[in-house]
Amino acid sequence: MCDASRKGFSYFAEIAESYDRVQAVLSPPYERGLEMIVELIPFDPDARFDFVDLGCGTAEPTARVLERFGRSTATCIDSESEMLRIAKRKLTPYSGRVEVREGDLTDCTIPSCDLVFSAKTFHHVHPDRLPSLIARIAAALRPGGCFILYDTMSVGPGWSAAVRQQASRFRERHVQLAIDSGRVTREEIDARREYKRMMKAEGKDVEYEHRAEDIIRTMKKAGLEEAAVVWRLFADTILLAFVA
Repeated sequence: MCDASRKGFSYFAEIAESYDRVQAVLSPPYERGLEMIVELIPFDPDARFDFVDLGCGTAEPTARVLERFGRSTATCIDSESEMLRIAKRKLTPYSGRVEVREGDLTDCTIPSCDLVFSAKTFHHVHPDRLPSLIARIAAALRPGGCFILYDTMSVGPGWSAAVRQQASRFRERHVQLAIDSGRVTREEIDARREYKRMMKAEGKDVEYEHRAEDIIRTMKKAGLEEAAVVWRLFADTILLAFVA
């Protein structure tokens, strides 16, 4: 989704239209991860609350939250104009309850809110910039507020070769099933992977491997409490934290 340095702009602009459909195939846990964001929100379905989707991309998680929580209101922030164009189109049914903003999540204004979540974005943020970003999130949350972070990250000891191989098999089996069902074509998958490799080689799609333990420590230093890993499938991980 959002590349904090803006170097990934051309990559995300290129894949914006197909992002939702193809991402769920390339990353088998993705769909379940989005479902978990909605399930982990600590408010009743009829509660009034404000939330922020940081690095919203096409705003798929925002649409799901607005659908489930009919009295919630949203602010969506991302740096990629093509992604935001799709987000605005997707969120048309909720136009009175959502504001879409273009901005770099590492220095944008985060409005006061009850919930912040981010999906598949933080791995584009340089480790040196994480503490200030998380501090700004903590400062924006009202008492009792919640932060849900969904991304790929390492947890605990390194994986063995067997686990990495199983992760690869799991992913490729999922891809083949999607191709067999007509959800995507092999040409689409191969083209997306090749384009991503090219963008990485050119420094236009920068990613960092964050450790969950490091992020949790940073959350606690920022004043967030009870920060913990609450869901994980291979590298896809969700952290949950609260403010007092």
